[in-house]
Amino acid sequence: MNTLYTYPENWRAFKAQIAAQYSGARLKVASSAPAFTFGQTNRTPAFLNNFPLGKVPAFQGDDGFCLFESNAIAHYLSNEALRGSSPQAQSQVIQWVSFADSEIIPPASAWVFPTLGIMQFNKQVCSASPELTMTFMSCNLIMGMFQRLDKLRKNGFASVILFGGNNDSSISGIWVFRGQDLAFTLSDDWQIDYESYSWRKLDPDTEETKTMVKEYFAWEGEFKHVGKPFNTGKCFK
Repeated sequence: MNTLYTYPENWRAFKAQIAAQYSGARLKVASSAPAFTFGQTNRTPAFLNNFPLGKVPAFQGDDGFCLFESNAIAHYLSNEALRGSSPQAQSQVIQWVSFADSEIIPPASAWVFPTLGIMQFNKQVCSASPELTMTFMSCNLIMGMFQRLDKLRKNGFASVILFGGNNDSSISGIWVFRGQDLAFTLSDDWQIDYESYSWRKLDPDTEETKTMVKEYFAWEGEFKHVGKPFNTGKCFK
């Protein structure tokens, strides 16, 4: 039978399980010993021979065909009704799957998952008022920092905003990380920019924090703590 290797309650594996339920594909889920133990089985030579990255969910068909990455597995287990019966419909399916991955999952990971106990809250606010002149230069500072933090994307999310205009602008943002401390100190490559900003940890239970998170994630509001109008926003995800 087709086998899906994963750990218990892995929401990414649910994609494949849901696809199989709808399509009628036979699927055995291996998520506990002796069939599969996360952190052990996926490090064995036999597993890595089929799935070199050791990632789960991982799929092995009864014919030996192997796949990793949850979207690819869900697609393989789907039927025509799920995949789309025309090139246009298939493209729309890919469109919305990609939309979910890029626009829904990152903020959900940062904001909703902690409320479910999947991740811990760790909200930090950063702000800086260096000698910024033209606003496009300020935007370049933000995007340059994001590029240097590329390997942090799976464990962090941020909404950073440029306020004000030319010769009177400032940068401020909210970052969410796994854990309880700033993640930048974990790698020398991540420390290039963060010392240019002042940081403070937010209390998720206060009304101030709730208002700030709402404003920074929606890119609209009064932003009373800034004193400058919204100019443009950038998301790290």
